[in-house]
Amino acid sequence: MNRKRRHPAINVALKLLYTYRWTIGIYWLVFLCIYVAIGVILRSPTVGAEMDAQGIWEGASTSPKVFLLVIGILMTPLSLASFVSNGVTRRHFIWGVSGLLVVYSAISAIIMVIGYPIEQWIYDKYDWPLELSNPHLFKDASQFGLIFVEYFFLFIAFFGSGWLIGSCFYRFNWKLAVVLILLAILPAMAMETVISADWIGSILQKAYDIERASLAAVIPLALCIVALVFASVFLLLRKVPVKRKVLS
Repeated sequence: MNRKRRHPAINVALKLLYTYRWTIGIYWLVFLCIYVAIGVILRSPTVGAEMDAQGIWEGASTSPKVFLLVIGILMTPLSLASFVSNGVTRRHFIWGVSGLLVVYSAISAIIMVIGYPIEQWIYDKYDWPLELSNPHLFKDASQFGLIFVEYFFLFIAFFGSGWLIGSCFYRFNWKLAVVLILLAILPAMAMETVISADWIGSILQKAYDIERASLAAVIPLALCIVALVFASVFLLLRKVPVKRKVLS
């Protein structure tokens, strides 16, 4: 009996997962080592008195967001021509990369979820107080689902904005693409505003007195932003000529 062939979009996603496995793995290994070192230094006797109740992991999401933004920028310029030349349609490429965005964003969000209870356990062990210094969807380290939701949507928005930026440079000449960066980064900024977490949330709530919408509204709005990213990329790439030279 012949095995059922995998959908071409799944093959694209699996190929990209395999291609970037070492990049993602090494990044997270280095990232975690750096944050462990930061935690040791900041909780040392000479510094610890000034760090009372301040956690380290809460501020850890900025680097992954920027990293995923950069990986997203590379998706179309480095991969589209190769896949299309091997018989993959643009539609299947878009669906495959969309799946990759979901998987990598979920993996990154899970790592963030794991970090919070580990940090809480360490602080409890040494009887250190621990408080969240900025607004979040979650209130403490035990709310795994809300932690995942917050970081998943933030990561996929930054990843998606990067994909839009790279696709703009692939589709248009570089002068127009530079201008379009302002539009391409909007999904990441919109998601930051909708989730209203971390320092963005602190600015909105404390400086401008803008409270976050209820969770029942936040999740549909976040899903709309993700859908807008995928739709925008589809419109950009569905009929784009295959280029060997990205900048023109």
